[in-house]
Amino acid sequence: MLSANEPTTAAGSNLSIRGEANVEAGEKWENLVEVLGNVYTASNPNGIISLGVAENSLFHTELAEYFTKVPIQPAHFTYGSGPWGSPALRSALANLFNDHFKPFRSVEPTQMIVASGVSAVVDLVAFATADLSDGFLIGRPLYTGFLADLNARSKVMLLPVSCGDEGAMDPMDEEMVECFEKEFERQKEKGVKSVSTIKAYLRFCQKHQIHFISDEVYALSTFSTPTNTTSQPFVSVLSIDLRDLIDSRLVHLVYGMSKDFSSNGFRAGVLVSQSNFDMMRSIKSVAVFNWCSSIVDNLWTTLLNDKPFVQYYISENQKRLGEGYAQVTSWLAQRGIEYVRGGNSGFFVWADFSRVLGMNTQADSEDMMENLSLENGEVSQMARSTMKGNKLDALFQKQLIREGVYIASGNSFFAERNGWYRVTFSMPSNLLEIGLQRVDLVLKAWKGDSIT
Repeated sequence: MLSANEPTTAAGSNLSIRGEANVEAGEKWENLVEVLGNVYTASNPNGIISLGVAENSLFHTELAEYFTKVPIQPAHFTYGSGPWGSPALRSALANLFNDHFKPFRSVEPTQMIVASGVSAVVDLVAFATADLSDGFLIGRPLYTGFLADLNARSKVMLLPVSCGDEGAMDPMDEEMVECFEKEFERQKEKGVKSVSTIKAYLRFCQKHQIHFISDEVYALSTFSTPTNTTSQPFVSVLSIDLRDLIDSRLVHLVYGMSKDFSSNGFRAGVLVSQSNFDMMRSIKSVAVFNWCSSIVDNLWTTLLNDKPFVQYYISENQKRLGEGYAQVTSWLAQRGIEYVRGGNSGFFVWADFSRVLGMNTQADSEDMMENLSLENGEVSQMARSTMKGNKLDALFQKQLIREGVYIASGNSFFAERNGWYRVTFSMPSNLLEIGLQRVDLVLKAWKGDSIT
């Protein structure tokens, strides 16, 4: 539909202004779709092994067997109980939070909204809490999906907060709060590891009357390793006494099935807000666009209500994650690749490949970069040494894909410097080993005189 006084958009696409703005963003999915559309399997040995996507396949076989036994009922073909999650699922989730997140106030089913994934939840929160000129402060490196979650529909700005050089400052150190303070003031001029740190963030949000949104999707995916046996346990914002810290209406939690329950493809997420009833009503008005499938709703409910299985799953999953972390960090150390140490949760390691890639930021040459093509021919070692970091990262990723393996470039995560990569380890050991062997082949060729 056209407005009477407004011209059509560029190139005759006849899109809305916001639709036109999303064209370039949609193109950024294409590389990832190439990976996802040609994954390595026993029947496709030449497919791509993904060491870059934050998926946990350590329990896929067991979960497939478990969910196969859950019958589909006639009621699952209906609209069910409405667009923000069945009472049964919200009750099961309340029990999960009360059993494992140590809440200061018991979580009630009425305090949550279920949607089709955590991305959907973030989109809903952005819609309800932020205007077009507002932004979300997030420490970098950060999850690349936040850009789409916040901006694709709600057109809210993503404001990455610098933590200094990669790995120099832990986002859960109290010093990081000062970085958020500086970034907040800078933006205003333009127009969990410890309880004490969480409290400092909460005070910061109270001071400026901004929302504190706690992303706790890896809450139960913690682990220990032989070299890291004293890590502090996960602390949920739910466990904090908010009195004298912040207006509780500003505090919210997002959680999902994808990470802790190894089910990215099921698309189920939940928002918990214990005090802001107006925000929850606002979100319910648009929840129909992010309606979680009745079948997925039932599967997650069944799993959560099976407490013996949940307890076994959490314990065994954490054990397997620890083994994967040890395997990938051993591989990195043997090759002299530095990484941020002390990790004890999640699916990946943040690693610095700049040295093994021969990055020389002092020798960057715009002239040389303009004369190099990543599409055809060979790029000599001398030429690579003068390439700008982002081009070198692109060349490295191209070679990895050719060799049948993918690791995620830090450029996608707003890294402070080029050469950093996110290396996922949450997969069966044999698959991880094959993937790392393929990375080795690329690194070996990289050290030679030229690569194609």
